[in-house]
Amino acid sequence: MNIKRGVLAAVLAAGALALGSTPALAIPPPPPGGDNLLVISYYSGDQVVGQRWSGCSQPPGQWGILEGTQKYFFTPC
Repeated sequence: MNIKRGVLAAVLAAGALALGSTPALAIPPPPPGGDNLLVISYYSGDQVVGQRWSGCSQPPGQWGILEGTQKYFFTPC
């Protein structure tokens, strides 16, 4: 009976760890062919509420609310 409890506890612990791990959100790789401006747009529903940008040998900048759904855009310099 103790062996069954031990196996059950191990299975439940492994299941909890598997459910708790989610894939990381990664920035997609830039397109090939040179320097690009990376623009991260932040959305609330369908509305853009903020942006952050960097690249093209310029200082980075931002405006608005930097929370919500993110979409990444690469614009050639």
